[in-house]
Amino acid sequence: MPLRDDSWVSPADRRELEAIFEVTSALDEGSKGTRLGHMLAAHPGKAVVFTEFVPTLEHLERICRNHGISYSLFSGELSRAEKDAAIARFRDDARVLLSTGAGGEGRNLQFADTIVNFDLPWNPMKIEQRVGRVHRIGQTRDVFVFNFCQQGTVEEQLLRVLHDKINMFELVVGEMDAILGTLDDSRDFAEIVMDLWIAGRESGQVERAFEELAQRLLEAKKQHVQVQELDESLFARDFEV
Repeated sequence: MPLRDDSWVSPADRRELEAIFEVTSALDEGSKGTRLGHMLAAHPGKAVVFTEFVPTLEHLERICRNHGISYSLFSGELSRAEKDAAIARFRDDARVLLSTGAGGEGRNLQFADTIVNFDLPWNPMKIEQRVGRVHRIGQTRDVFVFNFCQQGTVEEQLLRVLHDKINMFELVVGEMDAILGTLDDSRDFAEIVMDLWIAGRESGQVERAFEELAQRLLEAKKQHVQVQELDESLFARDFEV
């Protein structure tokens, strides 16, 4: 029976499988770690490095130590006082903040200018949330976003769809949510990605499966733009009256 059949995969099992596939596609201690170390060592500003996994933080710590990079550590497992101290250290002393997704919630990091997604969440809203911690009101510099991914992984396909096809990183905050809301699918976006990846691997047509997803998103984006233009037109008429 194919793994994408929801009749035997419970929501809890699906989330666990999603996490397993994400881990296997995200962790490569050789090439990704080496490239990250060189990039951070050469970067003069402050950078936030995000990962979805607490164990990966240990790997990121070793990278920073090996390259002589000062860092602060942030995760959801810290107490509130420890979180405040970690952010303060990053603001005042450290060049890099190593953070799980919890660092993307409720913290303003506009004193940084660079975001590194060491692993890419399958939900675009999580990516937007990460970027929003740095690229927000009060930011006076250009913000750079670097996405690390392995060739031949689900991350590569997802990045191709989000970056190359719909230009996600050029959208304003909130637009991605509106586009996904226009997408005619009741499933969570991460679930859609996992189903496509598994089905594509089984059929040998991964790129075709994600190309079809890209076309669906482009159509959803087009509908969003049309609705936005209509709203602006109606608002302009009300204002004139």
